[in-house]
Amino acid sequence: MDRIKEISANKIQTKSSFHIVLTGGDTAKLLYSELKHLKTDWSKWFFYFGDERCVPKDHIDSNWLMAERVLFKFIPVNERQIFKIPGHLGPQRGALEYSESIKSISSFDLVLLGLGEDGHIASLFPGMDLTNEEDVIAIYDSPKLPKERVSLSLRKINSSEFVFIIAKGKKKAEVIKRIEIGEILPVTLLTPLKGLELCYFSD
Repeated sequence: MDRIKEISANKIQTKSSFHIVLTGGDTAKLLYSELKHLKTDWSKWFFYFGDERCVPKDHIDSNWLMAERVLFKFIPVNERQIFKIPGHLGPQRGALEYSESIKSISSFDLVLLGLGEDGHIASLFPGMDLTNEEDVIAIYDSPKLPKERVSLSLRKINSSEFVFIIAKGKKKAEVIKRIEIGEILPVTLLTPLKGLELCYFSD
């Protein structure tokens, strides 16, 4: 949390805005429960999402809905500050519309990413072709349900200044070992412009 506070304060001071990409998952939920208490100028924050499942907007698996319930409803932000991925429109249209909505953002200030036990990040899984040059990609065959998703591309994530990987619990300890020995996984292909940090919380 201190690093998020530090980076956001610096960006607000130097360019009057802070652009952060949110992630889904239980660890993120805990982080957002703390983030809502941050003393900051929330009017300068702009929120994006690393991926979204192609489910209805009110579905329990929606990353946006989780952030809405845990974070957005508790802080003074308006809809113009929140860039949702329209996953409910399906992979192709959702990817096209989200790509259009973020086209003016050449580099995010900070990307938060959960870490899958298989080393996946956002909806970028082992075995996928991650060389896509688009900013946003449509996914039809995710190994995790639901199969249809929309995700930022690896290229777009790597164009960001900072990336924080957040992980919690014994189940993630094994994949962290794989990261440390340099196994080729989506997470080990991260090369942001300024900094990559792993934030691991034990049970």
